[in-house]
Amino acid sequence: MEKFQPKLVLCPTDFSEMATLALKYGKMISAGFEARMLVLFADRFEPPPYFTASQENKLIKSLERSRKAAVAHLIRYIIENLGEGAQVDSLVTEDRPDQAILKTAEARHAGLIVMGTHGRSGWGRIMLGSVAERVLRETDRPVLTVGFKEGMSGPSSLSLKKMICPVNYSNVSQKALGHAAAMAERFNAELTVIHAIESPSDPQEDAKEMDRLCAWIPHDLRPTCNFKEVIRKGNAAEEIIDLAASMDADLIALGAQHKRFWDSTVIGTTTMNVIRHAPCPVLTVVQKI
Repeated sequence: MEKFQPKLVLCPTDFSEMATLALKYGKMISAGFEARMLVLFADRFEPPPYFTASQENKLIKSLERSRKAAVAHLIRYIIENLGEGAQVDSLVTEDRPDQAILKTAEARHAGLIVMGTHGRSGWGRIMLGSVAERVLRETDRPVLTVGFKEGMSGPSSLSLKKMICPVNYSNVSQKALGHAAAMAERFNAELTVIHAIESPSDPQEDAKEMDRLCAWIPHDLRPTCNFKEVIRKGNAAEEIIDLAASMDADLIALGAQHKRFWDSTVIGTTTMNVIRHAPCPVLTVVQKI
């Protein structure tokens, strides 16, 4: 199993509260892995299609000033949030945000994308920002999404000490477990591996499932961090989120398969529900099929 070792952490920002929180997570993770960090801001910087030629000429000059202002603002933003001596690269690019993120991740060989989402809690509400969702659908790189957490008063003390990795014994689950173990090793975290049983089972079968789960974890990962195994019964997404909330988890790492659907890709319902409603950041490790 190839060990997760990002050399570049890409942090897109729109200067929002969630993007700023994601920026701080990005800095913590890049420091933990001794990786470079690139903060990206993207905007189209183009006049509306209904403008006349004379209006466009005036606006083009204004947009050029906006580009220069964006570069300066991004640098100030990084200093204000990460400190004067932060070893961070910055990039302002002219493109749609999701496309800029995907292109930059590919061109710069990013090992991890860390980005904020938008929304609030509640099972009935769409919590994932459109940019984050498009990136998750199209990228083949790990993505850490940072969303709103109920009662969050500010990112004064971020922690990555309690992590969860849901598994279903698939190849992508094992890939996600490897990423989670690498994160847990770097941050000296406890890693809880959870398998949810959605079909009815008896106590004897539950014991067999626990034995299967323990045996499924690769032996070479055992020495890297403190593992804990958990079997839960019920809807997988609900059980994962309930466990994360009950143990006040700092991170959920899970695998997701990209499946082709017409001319785009989709991610499974369980994965999307966890990403949208998790009470902590979610590291999504993707695999295309």
